[in-house]
Amino acid sequence: MIGAIVLAAGESKRMGQPKALLELRGQTFLEAILETATSAGLDPRVVVLGAHAVNILSCIDLCGVTTVLNEEMDAGPIGSIRAGIRALFNQQVEAAVVWHVDRPCVAAGTVEALVRAYREGTTAQIVLPEFEGRRGHPVLFGHKVFDELLHAPPEGGARTVVRADPHRVAAIPTADPWVLQDINTPESYRRLIKRLNLPD
Repeated sequence: MIGAIVLAAGESKRMGQPKALLELRGQTFLEAILETATSAGLDPRVVVLGAHAVNILSCIDLCGVTTVLNEEMDAGPIGSIRAGIRALFNQQVEAAVVWHVDRPCVAAGTVEALVRAYREGTTAQIVLPEFEGRRGHPVLFGHKVFDELLHAPPEGGARTVVRADPHRVAAIPTADPWVLQDINTPESYRRLIKRLNLPD
């Protein structure tokens, strides 16, 4: 099994409201990501909550999804990744796709390509998408690097693990520009709505 860890614990200070609850085509960002993860065959699915946990849980039905709290908010995103990995222990997952909640438009086909590359590869324990020569998200981490993620320093976080050994990293070319687009500010959200020709 290959699981999904959706990171939705941040304070969303720049956005001014929880990014997980922003609307996109009649869904919230979080709902859109979970739907795509399901379409791509990711299971189990873990959502890591934090600053806006109560609000998110009251607005979204997360039945069938494992929810955990990031108890290391000061550590940044790596704290959420650690919480997600711990939630996957004893579930016999071979890898996990780490997905930030501010990237709701990544296509299921892109995620499927990451999974396919991991399963067909021989050495890659980290698989990430690449658009026009730039690496993006989400990122698949094989179970062999879980322990490294659990002990990664806050200042470097998951990047420390990705950069530790280039030979175990596979960058998969994709035509999906959304792997580079993080929606972190009201301005970027407005650009997203305009780009998709959605009503304000």
